[in-house]
Formats: sequence, C-alpha cells, structure tokens
Amino acid sequence: MKKLFKEHSPYFIILTLGETIVSIIATLSFIYTDSLTYSKSLIIQAMGIEKLLESMYTSTWWALVLLLLFFVSLFSIMTIIYKDLKYYTISFGCLIELLILSINFANPIKYTLMNIMIFIPIIVLNIIAYNYEKKKLQVKNKTRQKNK
Repeated sequence: MKKLFKEHSPYFIILTLGETIVSIIATLSFIYTDSLTYSKSLIIQAMGIEKLLESMYTSTWWALVLLLLFFVSLFSIMTIIYKDLKYYTISFGCLIELLILSINFANPIKYTLMNIMIFIPIIVLNIIAYNYEKKKLQVKNKTRQKNK
C-alpha cells in the first residue's frame, strides 16, 4: 500500500477509490430497483405493456449511465496499473459524457444548472488529480532514465 501511494498521487488514488465505490453502489442499487420495477410490472397487469416499456426505457438509460461509471473507474484503475495517463484521459472523457447525458433541455433551467454544479467539483478534482499524477509519473520516468 505504501508503494502505491509512493508511485501515484494520493489525490488520484483517493479519487479512483471514490469512483470505484460510487460505481459499485450505483450498480447494486440499479439491480435492486430494476428487479423491483420488473416484478411490479409483471404482477400488476392492469397497467399493461406501457408500464413495462417505460421501465425498460428508463432501465436502458440508467444502464448507459452505469456503463459510463464503470468505464470511469476501470480506466482510472488501468492508469494505476499501467502508469499511463492515456487511460485517465479516456476516463475524463467519460465524465464529460456523463455531464452531457445529465443535461435535459425539457426540464427547467434550474435542474440543468444543478447538474452542472454537481459536475464542476468532480471535473475540477479530476483535473487536479491528473496534474499531480502527471508530475509523479514524470519524476518517476526521469529517475528511471537516470538509472539506465
């Protein structure tokens, strides 16, 4: 564990851990609510196929969000393993895609601004973690080249 914090930025490690925990919790809650939605739709026949289709559409949208959350945490973990910032750039792109998906122009501007205000700190933290990780990897690469 000490080696992990020595080789990588603590901001980056904590952010990756947080992203992974959020991804796991979101996936587990989706599985739980999805099973409730489908079982309720199958039990209540009075609502008909419309309710089932509505829940499937909503579930598909949430599945896309969960997939992006998974990719964010996966690429962050790959950055730790392979010590290459290309993966973290892809992870950052997935966060931007999550921001784009959260914006819905049919809702009032208040909801759009609230979504943007949620994502601004996350994006700023990712930029800070990226910069610290870049410095750590550059120092490590310089010491590796000196040893050769």
